[in-house]
Amino acid sequence: MRRGRPMGRRAAWAVMACGTVAAVVLMGSGGTPPAPGWVVVAARDVPTGTLLADGDLARVEVPAGTALAGVRADGAAFTGRRTVAPLAPGEPLTPAAVGGDGAVAPLQPGQRAVPVPAAQSGAAMPLAPGARVDVVASRGEGAVGRTSVVVWNAEVLAVVAPDPAAAAAAPTVVLRATPAQALRITSALNFARDVRLVARPPDEADTRPPAAIEARP
Repeated sequence: MRRGRPMGRRAAWAVMACGTVAAVVLMGSGGTPPAPGWVVVAARDVPTGTLLADGDLARVEVPAGTALAGVRADGAAFTGRRTVAPLAPGEPLTPAAVGGDGAVAPLQPGQRAVPVPAAQSGAAMPLAPGARVDVVASRGEGAVGRTSVVVWNAEVLAVVAPDPAAAAAAPTVVLRATPAQALRITSALNFARDVRLVARPPDEADTRPPAAIEARP
C-alpha cells in the first residue's frame, strides 16, 4: 500500500473543514496540538466491483482530530474486499465502500462460491456474511422420503438482494465450498424436493452431521 499520496479535492475539503474545527477548539482551550494521524484513501479511480489490492490504496497524513467518521488508518481492513461503489482518487475509505465491516475472506484456490436461492432455503433466516450453515436436502415422497445433510458447516460469503423487477423476488445466499461440496449442493438444488439452510453457532466444533433420516410409514 502506497504512502503519502495527495488527496483528491473532495477528501481535501472534508479534512480541511474538520481541521478548522479542531484548531478552533484547541485555540480556545489553550491545549497543545496532538500528533497527526493517518487515513486510508483510494490511490486512483476505483470502479465498482474492484477487488482491492495494495496498489489501489494509499495512506495520507492528516492533522490530529480531523479523521472522518468510519475511516481507517490501516488498509488491512480493505485489502482483498470488493468495492460496492466507485471511489475517486484521494477519497477516504470506510467499511461502507466494501459492503460493511464483515471479515469474510476472498475465495482461495480450490474453493468455489455456490449460490442457493433463499426461496428454497428458508428465506426467513437472518443470515449474514460469515455465518455458518448446514445444507439439508429432502428427497422422495411419503414412505420413501429421506432427509440428509448434504454439506455441513459451510460459510456464507454473501447474501445477494433480489432484483426488484423479478416476478418472484427472493435473495440468494452464496456459500463457500470445496469443488466436491459444490457438486453436492448443485445436485441437491437440481434433484431434491426441498433444500434448506440450517444456521449453526459460529464457534461450534466442525463435527460430522447425523445420519440421514428415513420417512416412517
